[in-house]
Amino acid sequence: MKKILITGTSGRIGSALASFLKNSYQVIGIDLNRGPFTTHCLDIADKKGIFHLTKGVDAIVHLAALLPQHINVYSDEDFWRTNVDGTENLLDACLKYNIKRFVFTSTTSIYGNAMVLPHQAVWVTEDLLPQPRDIYDETKLAAEALCKNASGASLSCISLRMSRCFPEEDRLMAIYRLYRGVDIRDVVLGHVLALESSIKGYEFFNITSQTPFQQNDLQELHGKADDVISRYHPWAKKAFEVKGWILPFIIDRVYVAEKAKKILGYTALYNFREIMDFSEAPKSQK
Repeated sequence: MKKILITGTSGRIGSALASFLKNSYQVIGIDLNRGPFTTHCLDIADKKGIFHLTKGVDAIVHLAALLPQHINVYSDEDFWRTNVDGTENLLDACLKYNIKRFVFTSTTSIYGNAMVLPHQAVWVTEDLLPQPRDIYDETKLAAEALCKNASGASLSCISLRMSRCFPEEDRLMAIYRLYRGVDIRDVVLGHVLALESSIKGYEFFNITSQTPFQQNDLQELHGKADDVISRYHPWAKKAFEVKGWILPFIIDRVYVAEKAKKILGYTALYNFREIMDFSEAPKSQK
């Protein structure tokens, strides 16, 4: 059984990924906090500790990070230490111990100001050049650059730019699945596909839900998004009204995962229709 090291295993996504992989891999889980899948409480900025745990590992999936909600709690130096220096320690360990695969959890947030246009939504593919807005974006983009620089004949690195994925009230989760959100189960799927792919060198992908929108919808989405949604999902307006919800009038961006579909075989399974069906379920079934 291959040995995989996962950082951030006490977090929501890290624990879900570790749970999914535990029967197929020997999982070493690293986090600052204890959790059911965390085998070692360790700071990823501790290079000596990282090197000790990575010897003999076949692959690393790196999720541990300071997040946007930490911006007013931790200093910029803390962000660089964790998100950049910690990533560099893991990559150095890969090169030292001939670890072949490194999967890095990045974020669509790095596109930042590039996702702002005055009169239309932005079509967000991997071709859009990032314009970071804050220290979180900056450090995630810097960590991606480290992955790219470390990759080569002996190490393949894959950055997964994950869209919005955390529990929110049902209306927001449903709407965001149309253009800027993703289900945790699809995030896990994206990581597994990246881990088990045959990609060489460096690649990066958006991991997000499957949007119904097309590029020729972008102007209309910025002001008449409710009409566009109704065109693709004629039942949506009535379904929202029954719940006392209102369809959005403005959608400012559309995240696109076509590259991941083409190269990784990724297709999101839990999209707008699925989350609407979920919101209909009795509370006891959620």
